[in-house]
This record gives sequence, structure tokens and C-alpha cells, in this order.
Amino acid sequence: MPRERSRHPIAAFLARHGRDLAKLLILTHDHPDPDAIASAWALAHLAQRLCGVRARIVYGGVIGRMENQTMVRALRIPVRPVKPQELASAGPVALVDTQPPFQNNRFPARRRATLVIDHHRRNPHTAADFLLIDEAAGATATLLAEALLAAGVEVSSRLATALVYGIGSETQNLGREAGPRDIAAYRAFFPKASIASLSKIQNPPRPGSFFLTLGKAVHHAFLVGRVIGVHLGPVPSQDVVAHMADFLLTHERMRWSIVTGRYDGRLYVSLRTRDRRAEAGRLLWRLLGSGTSAGGHSMIAGGSVVVEAGASEAAWVAAERQVAASFLKSQGYKEPFEFQYPYRLSGRR
Repeated sequence: MPRERSRHPIAAFLARHGRDLAKLLILTHDHPDPDAIASAWALAHLAQRLCGVRARIVYGGVIGRMENQTMVRALRIPVRPVKPQELASAGPVALVDTQPPFQNNRFPARRRATLVIDHHRRNPHTAADFLLIDEAAGATATLLAEALLAAGVEVSSRLATALVYGIGSETQNLGREAGPRDIAAYRAFFPKASIASLSKIQNPPRPGSFFLTLGKAVHHAFLVGRVIGVHLGPVPSQDVVAHMADFLLTHERMRWSIVTGRYDGRLYVSLRTRDRRAEAGRLLWRLLGSGTSAGGHSMIAGGSVVVEAGASEAAWVAAERQVAASFLKSQGYKEPFEFQYPYRLSGRR
């Protein structure tokens, strides 16, 4: 093994255990974002170059956001929905940008992962043959970029573009929770990235449903102090919830945004804040409860709670109100909350 490849733990593990990874399956979290997609592709590339393994990249749910769909198509990323039988087999599985105990992936509860690579806070029950969980990184793609660089593995322009976009989207173009390592990884691969592809990914054509959701987000947005939020109701994909939370936080006076959306029997919740010390991920985890899917970082968080199958409209509304009320109380606001709806058009509900 070349000496430089031993300098990074991911590369060293792959090179040392290559014979046992012949049928490696790389699993992202459900509804993968650019960070997860780029990270999975980078790990697959490392496995192929270091030990000749042709890994399969799979995910649960859907890739809903148009930027993410365009990323996969434009860069021809070999990612596809997971088949249930693939996770039932005894073959090696790597999880990226998620962890086995998290409820945002399809990994079976009783199985042991082969590799786990993530930048979220470590769950105390996370276990694997190889663990690399580094909260200091602003993106999981940063960890894989560092492994590629340390191992001296060349990448295509397509993979370089994916890594640049993955790091950039996760950190809002290095402006949110990005540290020196994220900046260094971004700069290392940017010269080889395709500017044309990045522009195409960042400015995709959008379906009419997106503008309906955008209109609903503005029309129904509520303000309470320096919090802006909206309950979107049914959404075409859970990605829309995070997208609208990002959008609403651009309001000039707001410190927090909270958005909920109903999708596939779950109420999805996204939090965003301008406060770098807020610990949004831990806050949402406390608000939704330990038995739910919730997590994130200082300035960004997402999660979901199950709403009973066939639940009535009243049950959905109650869940939405409970989440919003719990969040507002955590920020020091007291009931009855003074909701304002300044962007409702006259004559419309």
C-alpha cells in the first residue's frame, strides 16, 4: 500500500479490508441531499480505486428537490432507490451522512454497519466496524474530500463538481457553519469542477407545484416576534419544507424560521436560525422527542414525527400547532402567542 494512503483512516480501512467489501452497499439517509449524494459517490470512488470494489449507492425515499434531481442527472451519478432485499442480506453496508440509530434511513435496526461516516452529533448507540463521526466538519463531503486528497486519488470533473456542490449547499456557500477544513476541501476541488454544471444545478427549471408551494409559504407565513414560520400542509416532497425554511429566514428582521409540511404520513419540521450559537439540532431533538427523527447542527435542523395513519385534518392541525407552540415557548414567548399574518392577500383565506 502506498505510504500516503495510510495517512487517512477511511483510505486505510478500505485498503486493509478490500477483500471483505466486494459487495459493498453505500446507503444515504432518506431523501438524500447534495452532501449525502456527493459523499456516497466519493466513498464509492475510493473503494473502487483502493481495492477494486464496485460499490452500489442507494437511498430510501425520493430525491425531491429540483436542484438535487438536476445534480444527479447532470453529473450522471450512479445512485438509485434501495431494494428491501439488499438490506436484508448479510453483505457489507456503509452509511454516509447518517447513523444506524437515526430514524432517517432504511438500515435494519438489528444489523451492524461496516462503515459509518457522518458529521452529525454521534448517537451513543452508533456502532460499526469503522466509525468516522466528526462534528467539526461542516459537511460529510468534506470528510470524503479529505480522504481523497490524503490518498492521492484522482477524481473526474464530475465528482469534483459534486463535492464542491455538496460542501457548498450544506454550508450555504461556506457562509453557514463552515470551518477552515470545509474551505480547504472546497478550494482543492473547485479548479476541477465544471462551472457550467454548477450553474445548471443551482438554477434548475421548476415545476408549477413549486410556485404554488412558494405562494402558500408567503401567503400563510406567520410572525411572532423575530420568528417567521408557516404550516405548508401536504407537500409534493419533504425537501420542500427545508427549502421554504431557508427562504423564509431571508426576511430582514427574523432570527428564526420554522416550517412544517405533511408528507407520507409524517409531519416534517425544519428549523433555521442566524444565531451560530443556537444549537438548532439539539433544540429540535428535544422538541420532537427522542423517539422521533430529528437532528442537525447549530444553525440548521430537521426532523419528523409520525402522524397516525388516516389521521383527521384536526389531528394534523393539532400536531402542527403543538410543534410551533413548543418551539415558541423554548424561545421565551408566552401563550397566547401574538400571531401576525402580514402577507395575506386581501379577499383570500
